Amino acid sequence: PVVAACEESGLEIISIYDDVPPDSSTDVVRDIAGIYRSEKCDSIIAVGGGSAIDTAKAVNILVSEGGDDIAAYSGAGVIKHPLKPFLVVPTTAGTGSEVTSVAVITDTTKSVKLPFTSSFLLPNAAVIDPRMTLTLPPHITAATAMDAMTHATEAFTCMAKNPLSDAYATAAIKKISTSLLQVMDNPKDSDGRLELAQASTMAGIAFSNSMVGLVHALGHARSEERRVGKECRSRW
Repeated sequence: PVVAACEESGLEIISIYDDVPPDSSTDVVRDIAGIYRSEKCDSIIAVGGGSAIDTAKAVNILVSEGGDDIAAYSGAGVIKHPLKPFLVVPTTAGTGSEVTSVAVITDTTKSVKLPFTSSFLLPNAAVIDPRMTLTLPPHITAATAMDAMTHATEAFTCMAKNPLSDAYATAAIKKISTSLLQVMDNPKDSDGRLELAQASTMAGIAFSNSMVGLVHALGHARSEERRVGKECRSRW
């Protein structure tokens, strides 16, 4: 559908990179940025789940800001200028990455996850199309939906919650509660798939306006614990 839409609009797809792994790495970001530059591309379309979208965000940083070391841009407020045109077509209904100003990329050399935060990471447009999730396997459908449910629940219970985040969080929770079991029973239910996709986007908007809570705090702590443990074993 994405290729057909581009062709009908007279847009030329110069290159397709379809080997983004889960929890993408700095090496992958560097490779894609190299292809972007060598092929003289002028924009990015990310088609995929959270890893693909986060990877595209990081690639957009490199091709817009320059250099090959994505770690140099890690942190909050480092990016201060608009980036290249960037569009997103999510194929999972979980992370809400299409509406968040954050990205996380793994530095495999140092065994750490690099966070990137900037309003300029937001895509210029996101297309929420249930056709893109119809072939999602049941276990991934369930896992990603519960990811969105977690985002919405954390947004509703965290200390920085507010009326705007509450509105999106509660709407997301209702949509997932109503539609997830229906989609699990009938994976080709396009209406149910659209409800889950909208819920994921709403949950992303919710926690972007309130931040997350205990679940993510524990997750980051475990990630750091594993990193330190690995370093200690290496030194020993």
